[in-house]
Amino acid sequence: MKILHTADLHLNEKNDRRWDAFGELVNLASREQVAALIIAGDLFDQDVAAENMRGRLRSVLGAGAFQTIIIPGNHDCRAFRSGLFFGENVFVISDWRKPVCLGDTAFWGLPHADISAGALAARLREMALLMDSARENILLFHGELLDTFFTPLDTGQEGTRRCMPARLSFFEPLPVSYVLAGHFHSRYAAWQIEKGGLFIYPGSPVAVTRRETGRRKANLIDADQAPREVNLDSFHYEKLTVTLDPFSQQDPLSDLDHELDRLHPGARILLTVEGLFDSSAFYMSEAEMAAEIRQKTKQVGADEPVFNFVDVRHVLEDDLFKKFRAFLTETDLPPELKKEVEAMVIQAFRGVARCS
Repeated sequence: MKILHTADLHLNEKNDRRWDAFGELVNLASREQVAALIIAGDLFDQDVAAENMRGRLRSVLGAGAFQTIIIPGNHDCRAFRSGLFFGENVFVISDWRKPVCLGDTAFWGLPHADISAGALAARLREMALLMDSARENILLFHGELLDTFFTPLDTGQEGTRRCMPARLSFFEPLPVSYVLAGHFHSRYAAWQIEKGGLFIYPGSPVAVTRRETGRRKANLIDADQAPREVNLDSFHYEKLTVTLDPFSQQDPLSDLDHELDRLHPGARILLTVEGLFDSSAFYMSEAEMAAEIRQKTKQVGADEPVFNFVDVRHVLEDDLFKKFRAFLTETDLPPELKKEVEAMVIQAFRGVARCS
């Protein structure tokens, strides 16, 4: 069975970028001719959004011939309790004891609940007793995998409160091919469950916070091949750092132009300009350089750049520094080491200038 897996869309009435990403996922599911679109929690940003946006949701999902299976996450866990109708081909798993069966595959779900790690482990053992090991079982899960290097910062704006904390060992008793998870936004990641299947986070399909950088992903599963990441064209943030070199003959603004030209259309740039700047080489002050950069990034809809570069013209024009640099050039040190020494000496000269 071919499956497209996503989570953490956080749909609301104000953010069209998230709805654009949802439409892209539906189109991708149709192109790939999947049997099921899996949404592993937090389809909505808040519980009330489900009631207000059901018509819009049914319109988007109605364009596909696949089935959609949803579990409630911590943001929208109460949105599905009243049995709201989301579409003919939309199934919400609100009871962990009752799977959705499509063909020979049983989709089980763990709706969000405020339970401890120990209680969650016990519930998973109960689920294992309900599963038929002779058929393919897939579990949908929205919560934290404690074995990983994810942090609360990877969950968007959740803070430090725990959400369904689990360990990979909790899933070992389950006869499942996959645990299709949600809650961690930052990136696609997968782990092998010992004596079991794969545990997979797809990452958020659209950036919800500035911490979600890089192309967003979805998880595509086909019976004939291993699960794979699929790049989306949805909105995301892209970190870019430009490091100025006072001895480079290359115009730093042309370097920035090159990087901006390569920017993905769905990206919003988070630019940091650092390093050392020789104002005499380009006939502009620090303020003028910052204004030029700000104007260029404004044209591509970037956030306000972070400026950490400094003008070291006064150091480069110092006679003592010139003598040192001439000496350094004649040494047999590797080029990279020369650059490091040069940078340290410039920093030392800057410190002397501040104290004098």
